[in-house]
Amino acid sequence: MIELSSDPYVLKPRNTPMTEADFRLHLNISWCRGVLFNVVALKNAIAVVEYDALLWSDDAIMFVEYKDSVAAYKDLSSRRVQQMNSFAKNIARGLGYKNFAFIVVVKGLEEETNKGGVEVLPLVELGCYQPIFVSSITELEYLNKMIAKYTREGKEEFAKELDKLKKIFEMEQA
Repeated sequence: MIELSSDPYVLKPRNTPMTEADFRLHLNISWCRGVLFNVVALKNAIAVVEYDALLWSDDAIMFVEYKDSVAAYKDLSSRRVQQMNSFAKNIARGLGYKNFAFIVVVKGLEEETNKGGVEVLPLVELGCYQPIFVSSITELEYLNKMIAKYTREGKEEFAKELDKLKKIFEMEQA
C-alpha cells in the first residue's frame, strides 16, 4: 500500500465506493502525470479529511471531492468545504507543490456554482474541465493582495517595491 507524507499529514488510500464509477469515467486526466483515488489524510494517526481524487503534474496538484447526488452535496456544509480547501492547500505545500486546486463535483447538479469559496461542477462538465490553480504559498497570496491594494490606492512606488519582494520570494521557491 502506498503512503505519502506531507508533514504533518500522511496520505493513505481507502476503499473505493462503487458509487464513484461515473466520476472516474468523466475525469479529465489529460493534463496530469498521476492520479490517486480515494485518499484519506491522517494527522497524528487520526483521519482529518478524505479526497476522492488527487491529480498532479510537475508543478501543481488538484484535490477533488465527489458527491453522487445533489442531496449529498446539500448535506456538505460551506464550512467543511472551506476546511477541505485549507487542508488541500497545506498538503500541497507540504508535498512541495507551489500551486493547487480544490473542486467539488456533483452528479445531477444542473449548473456550475460556488460553495465556501470553492468551485462546484456538475459531473457532466468534468470531462472538459481545465483546473484553475492558485498558489499554495500563503506569503505570495498576501503579497498579491497588498500589491493590488496599493495599486488601487495609487501608491505605485510602494506596489513596485512589493512586486520586487514577490519576485525575490518566487526565485527562492524555485
